[in-house]
Amino acid sequence: MKKIFTLLFMFGYLSMMAQQNDRLEQLNALKVAFFTEKLDLSAKEAQGFWPIYNKYSSDSYKIRQNQREEYRQNVKRGEKLEDLADEVSEKFVASFLSAEEQQLQLKKKLVKDLKSIISSKKIWRLIRAEDEFKQKMIEEYKKRREKNRNEKE
Repeated sequence: MKKIFTLLFMFGYLSMMAQQNDRLEQLNALKVAFFTEKLDLSAKEAQGFWPIYNKYSSDSYKIRQNQREEYRQNVKRGEKLEDLADEVSEKFVASFLSAEEQQLQLKKKLVKDLKSIISSKKIWRLIRAEDEFKQKMIEEYKKRREKNRNEKE
């Protein structure tokens, strides 16, 4: 029952989000609720876990944002992928690999830092919860997009 309530709350709350600036904060609040349920952290574990995870999350976001910014700076609006010059494409491939390496190093650091706070079992639950959360957000996005498409018709 608790899981059902949390999921209903999460999706209901997500559908109420209206402003762009608040969306990231609200999404993070949903993520915290989702992870709290999935990981079943004690108060002591949560006290150590959240600062480490929040730092990881922030650093990961910055890497993705830098990658998007580089893309925006090098690709004209509306330009098709197949029309990119080889040197631009090569630059993007190098940038992608660099970002992936940075993300991997961040994840390794996260696991290392969390091992002294939570068990490997809970770290594995975190990894799975991140994937589940992303999948639920993708599904919610698709539902909202389909709903908007149907309303326009």
